[in-house]
Formats: sequence, C-alpha cells, structure tokens
Amino acid sequence: MKSIIKGRWAIFAIWLIATILLTVIQPDINAILRQQGQEGTSSESPSVIAGDILDKMNTTEGTDNLIVFYDKDKISDEDMKQIGESVESIRDSSAELGVNEMIDPFSMPDAKSALVSEDGTTLMVSYKLDKKGREIDDIKEQFESKLEGVPVDYYLSGEDFINNDYLKASQAGVEKSAALTVIFILVVLIIAFRSVVTPFISLIAVAFSYLVSMGIAAQLIDKAGFPITSLTQMLLVLILFGIGTDYNILLFNRFKEELAHGHSVDDSIINTYKTAGKTIAYSILTVFIAFLALVFSESPIYKSGVVVVIGVTILLLQILTLTPFIMKVLGKKIFWPSKNAGGHKENKFWEKTSSFGIKHPILITVIILLIIGPMIFFHEEKLNFDTVGELGDSYPSSKAINLVAEHFGKGQAMPATVVIESDEPMDQNETLAVVDNITERLKALKGVKMVSSVTQPQGEQIADFYVDSQMGSVTEGISETQNGVDQIYNGLAEAQKGLESADFSEVNKMVDGTTKLQDGMTALTSGLKQIQAGIDDGTSNPQTIYNGLSTIETNLSAMSSGVSVLADSYEKMQAGYAEMGTHYQDAAKALLGVKDALTQMKSMTDALGSSYAESSSDANFQALKQTIDQLSTSLNQITPESMAALNENYNTVTAGFTTANKNLANMSKGLTQMADGLKKLKNGLGQASSGINTIVTNMNAVNTGLGQMKAGQQQLVEGLNGFGEFGKKLTDVNDGLQGISDGLGQTNGYLTQLNTNKTFFIPEEALTNEEFKKSLDAFMSEDRKITKMTIVLKDDPYSDKALATINQINDTLSEGLKGTVLSDAKSGTVGTSATTNDMNDVLSRDLSRTTVIVIIGVLLVLFLVIRSFWTPVFITASLVGAYYTAMFLINFIFLNLLGYAGISSFVPFFSFIIIVALGVDYSIFLMMRFKEYPDLSPKEAIVLASKHTGGVIISAVIILGGTFATLIPAGIILLTELAIAVITGLIVLCFVLLPLFVPALMALPDAVANLFSKEKKRI
Repeated sequence: MKSIIKGRWAIFAIWLIATILLTVIQPDINAILRQQGQEGTSSESPSVIAGDILDKMNTTEGTDNLIVFYDKDKISDEDMKQIGESVESIRDSSAELGVNEMIDPFSMPDAKSALVSEDGTTLMVSYKLDKKGREIDDIKEQFESKLEGVPVDYYLSGEDFINNDYLKASQAGVEKSAALTVIFILVVLIIAFRSVVTPFISLIAVAFSYLVSMGIAAQLIDKAGFPITSLTQMLLVLILFGIGTDYNILLFNRFKEELAHGHSVDDSIINTYKTAGKTIAYSILTVFIAFLALVFSESPIYKSGVVVVIGVTILLLQILTLTPFIMKVLGKKIFWPSKNAGGHKENKFWEKTSSFGIKHPILITVIILLIIGPMIFFHEEKLNFDTVGELGDSYPSSKAINLVAEHFGKGQAMPATVVIESDEPMDQNETLAVVDNITERLKALKGVKMVSSVTQPQGEQIADFYVDSQMGSVTEGISETQNGVDQIYNGLAEAQKGLESADFSEVNKMVDGTTKLQDGMTALTSGLKQIQAGIDDGTSNPQTIYNGLSTIETNLSAMSSGVSVLADSYEKMQAGYAEMGTHYQDAAKALLGVKDALTQMKSMTDALGSSYAESSSDANFQALKQTIDQLSTSLNQITPESMAALNENYNTVTAGFTTANKNLANMSKGLTQMADGLKKLKNGLGQASSGINTIVTNMNAVNTGLGQMKAGQQQLVEGLNGFGEFGKKLTDVNDGLQGISDGLGQTNGYLTQLNTNKTFFIPEEALTNEEFKKSLDAFMSEDRKITKMTIVLKDDPYSDKALATINQINDTLSEGLKGTVLSDAKSGTVGTSATTNDMNDVLSRDLSRTTVIVIIGVLLVLFLVIRSFWTPVFITASLVGAYYTAMFLINFIFLNLLGYAGISSFVPFFSFIIIVALGVDYSIFLMMRFKEYPDLSPKEAIVLASKHTGGVIISAVIILGGTFATLIPAGIILLTELAIAVITGLIVLCFVLLPLFVPALMALPDAVANLFSKEKKRI
C-alpha cells in the first residue's frame, strides 16, 4: 500500500488515460445488439437445430415480420382499396425495402380469410425482411413513406420490430436508471456522511471502474464474440454502482474512524486497507465466483452476465489503487463540510436483535424456519417469456401483436414450424404418406388449431389423396369390369358350345371323298383317251360309244351339283368362323385389359398394405390381397404371345377356307366345260375325237383342281385341329373368367368397406401435377430433402399451455417418424413457442447448476474468512432463505394479485445471483468485524460486531436497494420484478436474517446441548 501511495500520480495518470482511450474507441454495443439480436438458447437446443434446417430450405434471406392495418369501425371498401395500392407500392419497391415472400389478401385472394379478421377491422400482410445491414429505425422510415396515404391505423411488427422496440425500451430504462441511481446515491451519501465531497468522490471512483470495464467488455463483444443482451449494460451499471458505493462507504467509514483515532493520513489508509480492505477483497471474491459461474450456463443471456466479472475485477483494481490516491490527496477534506471525526454510530437495532437472537436461539430458529420453510417447500417456478407482454401497448410492434391476438388469435401471428430433413428426396408416395400421417396426428393435439403441410397445404385433407375416395372410383370401375368379364364369359361360352357341336370328322370325310373323286376323274380321263383313240382308228361301235357318253354326262351333272353344294357349305363355314374370330379377338383384348387392371389393383393393395399398419393382421385385407393374386395368376397365360398363337391357328383355318372355295370354283367351271364337250361329242361322233380331246383337256384341269382342293381341305383340317385346341383353351379361359368374375365381386365388396379408410395414397399422375408442384415448392426444399409443416396454436405462444403443446408436438413427431422410411430423418420444431420452450428448459437447468456452483463458491469463501464450519453453513442458509422469501413475495404480487402468467424469465436467476453474491458481502462485513474480537466469547463477539457494522450494512443495503429501485420507473415488467425481488431479499437479509437468525444459529448448538443436559439432570 505504501508503494501505491508513493506512485499515486502515475497510477492516476494510467487510470485517466485508460478511461479516456477505452471510452473514445468503444464500439456502440447497442448497435451491435440491434444487428446481432440476442440468443436465449444455445446452438445445441432443438429449436436452434430445427432453425438451421429451416434456413437450408429457405431460399430467401430475412426474418418474418408483419404490417397490421386496423380500424375499430371496420375497414371500408374504399379504405381497403387504398391499403391495396400501398401494399402494391411496397411490392414494387421490394428490392429497395428488402422485402421477400410477401403474402397479402390483394395479390392472393385465397389467403384473404386468414389475413382479414371476421369482423373486418384488422388486416395483416406478412413478409420476410432482409435488413441488409440497415437499422430498423431507418427501415421503418422507408416503410412509412410507402404507407403515408393509408387512411387507417397501421403498425409495423414482427421479430425485428419487436426486438428493436424492446432494446429501445431497455436502453431507455438503463439511461433512466443510471440517472436516478446517481441522484439517489448522492442523496444517501450526503445524508450518511454529512458531506458533499464524499458522494461525488465515491461516484467518480466507481465511474472510472465502470467506463474502463465497459470499454473492455465492448471490445470483447465486438472483436471476440462475447455474449451480449439487453441486460449487459444494465447489470454492469447496477452492480458496479451498487456494490462500488457500498465498498466506498465501508472504506470511507473506516478511514474516518482511523483519522478520528489520531492516525496520519498514510497510516489511516494503511490501517483501513488492513481491515476494511481485506473485507472488500473477500466480498469481491464471492461476487467474482458467483458471476464467473455463469460461464457454465447454456444460455447466452446468462453467459452475458460474465461481464460483471470484468467489472468487479476492475472495481477491485480501482479500490486498491485509485481510492487510496483520492484519500491521500484529499485527506480529511473528503468529509467536508462535516466536522464529525467519528465513523458510523453504533446501531441499536442490530445490537438488540442480535442479543435477542442469542438469548432465544431455539425459539427464533423455529419461528423463522416455520415462516421460510413453506416458502421453500411450496415454491413453484412459473416463468414468462412474453417480450410483447412486457412492452404492453406502449410500442407499435407490441400493439400490433395484441391486435392480432385479439382478432385472429396470437398463434396466427406466431406459428410454430415443424421441419423434417432426410438424406433422400421425400416427393414419393411412401414418404408423403408418413408426412400426412404426422400431419393428422398433430391436428389431433388439443392445443393445435391448424396444421398446413405438403399433403394438406390449406390445412385440410385433399380427398383424392386417400384410399376411401379412390376406392369409390375403383369399385365403380371394378363393377364395370366385372360386367364386361361376364359378357365375355357368356360370348365365349356360346362360341365354345358351337365349337363343341361342330363335327370336324365331316371335313376329314370331305378330304376322302375328294380323293376318290380325283381318282375317278383320272380313270375317266383315261377312258376318254381310249375312246378317242378308238374313234380315230374306226374300230369301236358308235352306238355303244354314244350310250357310254350319255352315262358320263349324267354322272358329270351329278358331280357338278355335288360340287355346288360343297361350295355353299364351305362359304357358310367360312362366314361362321369369320364371325367367331371377331368375337374371340374382342374377348382376347378385353382379357388383356382385365389383366392390366388387376396389375394396377395389385400395386394399389401393396401400397395400401405398406401404409395400413394393421394390414398383416387384417383377415379381410389378406383375403383381398390373396384374391387379387389368384386372379393375376389365372390370367398369366393370357399374353399377347398366346393371343398371337391363336391368331395363327385362326389364320390357317381362314386360308384353308379360301383355298378350298377357290378350287371348288375352278372345279365347277371345269365340270361345266366337260359337260359342254360331251354334248358336242354326242351330236356328232364325227367330231368325237375333237370333242373328246376337249373333254380330256378339261378333265385334266378338273383333276388338277381336285388335287388343289384336296390340299386346301388338308390345310383346313390342320386349322380346325388348331381350333380344337383353341376350344380346349376357351374352356380354361372360361373357367378363369368365372373365377375372375367371382373374385372381382369379392374384391369390390371388400373395397366398398374400405371407403371409410383414410389411408393416404397419392396417384403417380398427381406427383407430376402442376397444382401439387406448387405445394411441393411451398413446403419442400428444392432438392425435396427437407419439408416443413406450419402449425397454428390455439393458445398464446408464450403460455404454459403452448409450451406443453410444443412438447407434445415434438413427442408426436418423434413417434410418427419411428419405424417408417423417415426413421433416420432429422426433425424439430422452430418458432416463438419452440424457442421459449427450449429457453425454459435451458434456464431451469442453468438455475439449478449455477445455484450449486454459487453456493459452493460462497461456502468456500466463508470457510476461508471465518475458519469454522457451521457459521458459513448458517450464513449460506440465511442467504438462500432470503432468496426464497423474495421469490415468494413476487409470485404473490405478480401471479396471485396481478394475475400474470409467470415471472419474467430472467428474474429468478439474476435475483439469486445478486441476493446471494451481494448479500454475502454484508455477511463478510459482519464476520470480519466478528473476528476482530478473538478474546470475547462468540455470543459477545457477534453482538459487538452487529452493533458496529449494523449501520454500515443498513446504509449499504439502502444504497444497493435504492439502486435497483431506480429500475421500476423504466416501465418494463422484467426490471420491476427484478428490483422488487432484490430489494425484498436485501431487506429480509438486513433486518431479519443477519441480525437475528445468524446469531440465533450461532448460539443454537450450545442451547441444544444445554437443553439436553437439563433433561438428563431431570431424569
């Protein structure tokens, strides 16, 4: 300390230069905060992970925001027209304004019901805002220039505008609180020291530490990514000016005492730091440990409180270096114009209460435990994260959200978004079925109002995407198919009967007869040649020749008549077979169509089995599947190739008929010519040779025709044998058709029952439909590997019910993906409620973890200071009791009396840190004085220490409590609750626990021992 006193001017110069330099180069942390925003959750939180997935999907930069138009008397048609023109102006200037994905009721009439309230008073326009490095206030001016002609009230709101208004409110609160803090401290110090110099000196000294620590923190925030929140600057102001002033009171009071004892200024400074200085060092150590524990927090908001560690470190340096400089330079003038050389007067209140505590330790302990115990046991931590609620209607952004909440429901303005990310594209029926199933599960949750997804873009099922709707068309088609199959069956049955009744043996007889006819014609030709030869040599009898010729003529007439009958029979047979060919070919085409239909049905039932979880145990479904499989099997033989084989047989028969008919025609012509020749022969045997020659020539032609006819008949026999095989196949086909018809009937009956089954099945053609592609683009990423669902909650997004719904959504999402093709997909929920829910979990874990660390840290410091076990435990218990008493009071005020949904999220955490970390200072003040009386009994020492430090501690509590009281006029609920909690904890600690409970606990072991010894004596 002597070295510090000697080098005081150099030390002062260093402080002055450092303060000026750090202040001048200090970056604007408020601007940094406005640009970066503040994160309430860590990067590992589910909502943050889900947000990262959603960011991959979004192709446009920006955050979600709103323009809300409002007229309490209803927006008129004329007003609506002018609003539409202004919105169009914004759309035209979207590049300049940084507006993307604007949704309004003018360009999207389908969205009107969701954007215009039922009472017609409120209209919303949503959009994404890319700030492009601009300040929100500048963006607001740009929007207002486009909306200046709007005849109704309008408000800009959404994430960016709410955060901006909250930061402005916080900044205004800091500035107001800082000003009130300075004024309050000045007044209290003037009253406490009866001096006008001491207050200003104290404030100047603390201001140096604040400016330097804030300058260092700002550089870390700007250059090293140090966490920052709207509470950062406020915490530093409150803690440094609060405890800094407390420490100065302790130092100056002890310095005044030392001067009063006649010591020199240097000796007084040295003695002050040997006693009060050591006390302050231990006190700062507890504050340091408490706020350093925030390093282990998950929440960036809590981590930002580590800035206090920087502050108290600089404060300690200031107290050890700059304050001695002030004491040395001013000396007794620090207390001008007061002439009172003594320090704080003895405090009668603390003396009496501590005396009462050590006299009745058991009674005091029991009473205080009965009061504080239930507060601890029944304590319920209900947190509120509603930033909008904290702003009330004081700011345009919060006013807008409140209007939306009133006329649409708050969930409409702050929906939750579920995201699913897969390694493979999800625009397939199987994956879309999973998404639709999850959509339906989410819609069934009690707290969910509406769910929009890729399969339900309007929040409602598309009927054509479900089996029940599709089955209506399928069953109708199956009925028609069954009727067609029955008709084919009847037609083929008739054809089969005809084939069965046809006697193909007659055709074989015709072949035999033609062979005999050909043989006869050969013999006849030979005989005629002999006749011709006989005539030519004149040896034969002409009359005998004439009679033979008559006989031949008669036979030729009979042959000609037989050939004509044969030709007629062939023509009729050919016509019959041609008609049958037409029928069987129609039947073949129909059977191929039935086979294709069954193939499609089989595909549909397979898909239905995949999406229908109980299909394997459903007897009806398995019977349907078996029937369709059997039908498909029975038609396996009906192929284009088998039809081609039948056609080949049919063509062979047809060719045989054609050949036979042609040859019969030639035969008939030959016989006619032969008959003409015989007539000539009879008319003149003189010309017999010439006539016979003609007959012979014709007979040769007839014989040749008979040979061709025989070949045609043999070809016909082969074809008809093929038709015999075809007839056998028709029998098999008809049996199959009968089974098909029965199977179709059974299938139709079961599918009719499935009309109530809402199983998702999207037809292949729908996947490529342009309308559905719009849904894919809106709810899926470009590569189709990410999909989202928009969920509108029924409850206020910040409420406990909404947070419970988010947990249900996450559970439902996990269950819906389990065991499906998307079981390995990443998923999560993002949005106001999801973030709030994660913050709730994170802050609860942080509070539990930090509570343990801080209590252990405080205990270690107290063990070091007091060098005993039970007294540090008693003091720590009193600090915890003060905290729970404060929490009980603010719960009672804000939850029970004022009806708030919960306490502002940061209040319990920072209340605990401040009450324990700063409250332990007063305990150290008391116990360090206690240790100055080692020759006295503990009971006497604690009473004496209380008497001498009570006034200092009360003054310190008033200073610190008053400092936090300056937060109340800021008008922010969070700050009001924090102020009341800290003030309550400090008051309970200062006026009940430290002067009464701690002495009672210190005397308790002896009292209990005496009580048991008295009982033993009585026995």
